[in-house]
Amino acid sequence: MEMQSDIARLEMQYQSRYQVLYDERKKLLNKVRQQNRGDGESKSSGDLQSFWMQVLRASYSKIIRPNDEKILVHLNDISTRIFSNPSRFVISFHFDPNEYFSDAVLNKTYYLKCEPDPETPLIYDGAEIVKTEGCTIHWTKPLCPNEAAYSFFNYFSPPLLPASKCDPKYCEISAILQSDFQMGFYLKERVVPKAVIFFTGEIRDCQSTTSSSDSDSESSENKRASIEAVGGNSTDDDDDDE
Repeated sequence: MEMQSDIARLEMQYQSRYQVLYDERKKLLNKVRQQNRGDGESKSSGDLQSFWMQVLRASYSKIIRPNDEKILVHLNDISTRIFSNPSRFVISFHFDPNEYFSDAVLNKTYYLKCEPDPETPLIYDGAEIVKTEGCTIHWTKPLCPNEAAYSFFNYFSPPLLPASKCDPKYCEISAILQSDFQMGFYLKERVVPKAVIFFTGEIRDCQSTTSSSDSDSESSENKRASIEAVGGNSTDDDDDDE
């Protein structure tokens, strides 16, 4: 318990330091987007225009559909913020004005349990997500039913877990929520901090094939060059993995 409290305290302490780096990344990307808006775009600047869509596609290849991509090109930032009392973190997706919905920000909140269950204290393995809340999307151009059924944007409408384990849908919904919780942790701990190397292709999600090709290598080199051209780093610091 004491160790978990120290970890939470350190995360809160270093949050502002990391945010300085994330703000600089956002500033560089916005600079490129503003410079190329309405102009003929080079291949590299076009890649950077859809930076966050490509990051999500690289990290969640099986759940980003073509109909999602046309909306996600308007995504200009993903940010995270940690809170206490109650312990939780919020993942915020920031969008440019677009024809699909009126919201500038879509939030997903994850609530944490930071103490062991009194009935099973020996299986406690640190903080865990116990609840998630999405947000209402105010669609101005809704997806058709077939598109909506498999859309990434279902992420913002998590199902409610039935109160009784005897409910016939309990196990199914519990499994969906466990996948959602894993996605939330992965976004917070991996995707947002290391977005640049997801973008360049130096990290792929675990669902992607591990084989590489000359075209993949060329794409990575082009993206790396486009990052460096605007003053960014081609790779993120991996020290925080240790």
